[in-house]
Amino acid sequence: MSKIKLSKKNHIAPDEFETKFSKERISIWIDEEVLDEFRKIAKNNNKKYQTLINEVLRNYAFAPKNKSLEKILAKLESATKELRNLE
Repeated sequence: MSKIKLSKKNHIAPDEFETKFSKERISIWIDEEVLDEFRKIAKNNNKKYQTLINEVLRNYAFAPKNKSLEKILAKLESATKELRNLE
């Protein structure tokens, strides 16, 4: 028996479904210290840590493809330092 995946996109016409606003629940293992850092940064910026993680993943996933991984990681590191300076 296969699992049935239900989401709004299963019930809404494709031309009416906006994927940018849809979410899917997943389970993922994240290092405890990484998760603690996301929680700390999120709290200091009045955000939810899940939202912050999603933003980081979205920025990485949709970064211009001509950028190298090193440039993307440097940008994320710089943004993290800026957030820490706001604390």
